[in-house]
Amino acid sequence: MKIPLLIALLFTGPMASANDTSYYAVLRSSLVIADQEYSLSTYQNLANTCDRVIALRENEWLPVYYRAYAYAHLGYMTEDEEKKDALLDKAQASADAALIMNPEESENQLLIALICYGRMEINPMFRATTYFPKANAALEKAKELNPGNPRIYYLEGKSTIYKPAFMGGGVEAALPILEKSLQYFEEFTLPFDLYPHWGEEDTLRLYQNCKGEIEEN
Repeated sequence: MKIPLLIALLFTGPMASANDTSYYAVLRSSLVIADQEYSLSTYQNLANTCDRVIALRENEWLPVYYRAYAYAHLGYMTEDEEKKDALLDKAQASADAALIMNPEESENQLLIALICYGRMEINPMFRATTYFPKANAALEKAKELNPGNPRIYYLEGKSTIYKPAFMGGGVEAALPILEKSLQYFEEFTLPFDLYPHWGEEDTLRLYQNCKGEIEEN
C-alpha cells in the first residue's frame, strides 16, 4: 500500500481509541497477511507497518506491541545466532516500551516471555538459567493481570513439553496445561478486533501431539 494512502487512512477522523480501530486499517491488513503466511517477508512487512503507524500515533500501545511481536517472530525464524539476538533486541526494546505504555495489559508480559524463550533457543544450556526464570516471572505476572488469558497457558504448556522431567516437565505434565489453554480460547472474547489473538492453532497442535505420544506409550 502506498504511503499517501496510509497517511490518509491514519488521519481520517479524530484520534481513535483501542475500541475504534478504523484508522488501523493498514495494520489490520498486515496482520491478516502475517496470519496467513508465517514468513520473514510477512513479519518484516508487519514490523515496517508498525513503524509507520508509530511515527504518526506515537502514544498508542498496540502498534508498539505488534512491532515487538513481529520482531520476536523474525528472531524465531532466523537461524544466524547473531542476527537472531539483534532481532530479539529490537523486540525487547518495543516490548519494554509497550509495557511502560500499558503496564496493566497481560499481553505485554507474554511478549516478554516469548522473547525470553527465543533467547534460550540460541544457547539453552547457558541461557536457560537467566531467561527461564524471567519467562516464568512474566507468565506469573500475566496471570495476576488476567488469569483467563489463554496465551498464558499456551506458552506455559509449550515450555513444559521441553522442560526436563525432573523439573516437572514432559508431555504428561504439559497436556493438562494445554487443555486449559484450549478451554480458555473457547471462552475468550476479544475486547476489540485488533486485540492479540495468536496461539490457538499451535496450542491445538501441541495438545494433539502430546495426547498422541501419551497414548502410544
